Amino acid sequence: MLIRLLDYLQNGETYSVQELAELLHMDVGRVQIELEYLENQGYIRKVVYQPSCDKNCKGCHGCDQPTPDMNMWEVVKRTE
Repeated sequence: MLIRLLDYLQNGETYSVQELAELLHMDVGRVQIELEYLENQGYIRKVVYQPSCDKNCKGCHGCDQPTPDMNMWEVVKRTE
C-alpha cells in the first residue's frame, strides 16, 4: 500500500487526502497515518503552501488550484 501511495505522490499530480483515500480504497484516517509514517521515515516531506509562488519549482502542480489549507507532499530522493 505504501508503494502505491508513493507512486501517486510522485506522478506530478496534486491529490487531496480524500482523493488518495478513494484511489487507494482506504479511509482518510488511514491515509493520514500512512503519510505521517512516510514523512517520519524520510520518504516524503510536507510542502508549505506559498500564496506568492512564482511557479519556479519542479512542477508539483499545487499552484494550479491552491487553497490555503491544502497539504502537499513531495517525494524525497533518498540516497543510501
